Amino acid sequence: MFENMRDIREYSHLVMIVIGIAFIFLSGIFFGVVYKVMDVTQIGFESMDCVIENNTLVGSCQDLWSMSLYPFLALKELLIWFSFFFIFALVLGMLITGYKSGKSPWMMGLLVVFVGGITYLGIELANMYALMLQNEVFRSMMVNFTVYNRIMLNFPWFVFFVGLFSVMLALVNYKKTNVNKDRGELDY
Repeated sequence: MFENMRDIREYSHLVMIVIGIAFIFLSGIFFGVVYKVMDVTQIGFESMDCVIENNTLVGSCQDLWSMSLYPFLALKELLIWFSFFFIFALVLGMLITGYKSGKSPWMMGLLVVFVGGITYLGIELANMYALMLQNEVFRSMMVNFTVYNRIMLNFPWFVFFVGLFSVMLALVNYKKTNVNKDRGELDY
């Protein structure tokens, strides 16, 4: 099937698109779990207190944690932005790999068929995500990730349009004009 390494590299563009789709699905869940763990940790620390004697800087554990732990736990809001920018970076990477797959016409045809397959995969992932949202713990974990939720609930359309733009970029790469090449008719 693969006669040399060049054949493997040509298929790597399609593999990168599948990996991008999988990482979009898994990244939001990962960020949601980390967000929930940080939230539960903060609630746990806020619910207990102790007295620290003979200390000039702090008089209780809450004072100590407000100086050291709570600023770190307040960074959990950045996870929502990380999720958004991570999805943006993966979409950009998938579009670039779509552009690179336009080096040969058979690769573009394979990309068109491949887009249909990953759109079906997107339907399955969206259904799985909708089932996961029926769990109350998972729903409370993902409620702050509005962009991710919107993408995942409409994942087949999202995957289809990203795949369609990848195919269009592959077509642009295939049809681009050759410049800076020696053409005999332009020699005077």
